[in-house]
Amino acid sequence: MAEASLPTAKTEALYQKDGHLYSHTSPISSIQPLSSLPQNAQGLFKPPPEGEPYILTTPSTIFHAQGGGQPSDTGTITSGSSTFNVHQVRKVDPAILHMGTFSGEVRFDGKGEAAEQRIDVSKRSLHSRIHTAGHVIGLAAAALKASGNLDPSVVDGKASHYPGAAFVEFVGLIPADKKAAIQAKADELVAQDLEVKIHFWDEERARRECTGVLESLKMDDDDGVRVVEIGDAGSYPCGGTHVKTTKECGRVVIRNIKRQKGITKVSYEVQDA
Repeated sequence: MAEASLPTAKTEALYQKDGHLYSHTSPISSIQPLSSLPQNAQGLFKPPPEGEPYILTTPSTIFHAQGGGQPSDTGTITSGSSTFNVHQVRKVDPAILHMGTFSGEVRFDGKGEAAEQRIDVSKRSLHSRIHTAGHVIGLAAAALKASGNLDPSVVDGKASHYPGAAFVEFVGLIPADKKAAIQAKADELVAQDLEVKIHFWDEERARRECTGVLESLKMDDDDGVRVVEIGDAGSYPCGGTHVKTTKECGRVVIRNIKRQKGITKVSYEVQDA
């Protein structure tokens, strides 16, 4: 099969503005077999074990694209009697690509056809809880630095918010005996039921006011830097989805603290309260 070019139409990421939008109707922009994409784009996806995988695009989507340490959403895109099962979503600027398979032999007719998007709400909720919990741990460490209970040279690093493998890293060493203090501060932030808000700031403000800012800070051409603010505890540049208040995280449990080559890795999970 001849290699096709990547979709070039921009996809509006509705989840960036409203992380609690679980269904949405949008036309279909394009459908093509995964195998028709350039090899480097095909490598972004893990095809399901059964069914021929396709790539579907729409002008707007509620499906969170994998990135920023958060897995992609899954769900369905349906039109008439045809259902497309979304297994993985990736962003390849300017488009967001939905990879999945069709149920049965029925296929969408083609471009321009209206289709209803529905995400797996339970999975989105879990991902949002884990992602927000990661920021709660970062803010707990920041509070301990401010009170003199943690070395002020410790700064936020990368993070992963995958179920069963969630962690936040810090550049600098956090002693193992600080685990209880971080846990206690995280518990306090959750119990305060702080409101979680999404803002779009210019880069200068984000670098000046955010609690933790990586050098890889990205700025959207249209809206600026997307920032998640947690009550008055602090804020982070972030492209992920989040709960509405910290209490919705459930119990944030610090599992382990490991130190290696100047990096501290704090593993965690969320449990039902």
